[in-house]
Amino acid sequence: MLLGLSAASTVALLIASYHDIRHRSIPNWLPLSVAAAALLKWLVIGQLATALWAAAAGAIVFAVSALLFAQGWVGGGDVKLGAAAVFFLGAPATLQFLMLMALCGGVLAVALLIWSRGARPRPTIPYGVAIAVAAIAMMALDWRDRWTA
Repeated sequence: MLLGLSAASTVALLIASYHDIRHRSIPNWLPLSVAAAALLKWLVIGQLATALWAAAAGAIVFAVSALLFAQGWVGGGDVKLGAAAVFFLGAPATLQFLMLMALCGGVLAVALLIWSRGARPRPTIPYGVAIAVAAIAMMALDWRDRWTA
């Protein structure tokens, strides 16, 4: 069941990446799908305190990201997708996820700047890709740890 929820979240994250690349937007149903999978995951595990900490971490990421959105630095879909990913991954994984997401975002930004050299106006960065890559990597590491333990 948990593997299926991780797989469903991975598919939603991949679709979000594709949509962000193509349209520079992420439809609401994609972060909602990840959040729904997270909710099911926490219900299946049955650890209420852990689920509440995950929800709190997601809410904090949402609040901070919403401030970045208000400044025009990130898109609304990125805010929702990042918060949903944190809710799925859980509170203990939040800092590692955010650092990996920032690293992926930096690589993505540099690659996009090199690829679009001289383009006017400068292209926007589909940050949903960085969010998805980091979240999928974190899920893969979690499953690797489960299988090798």
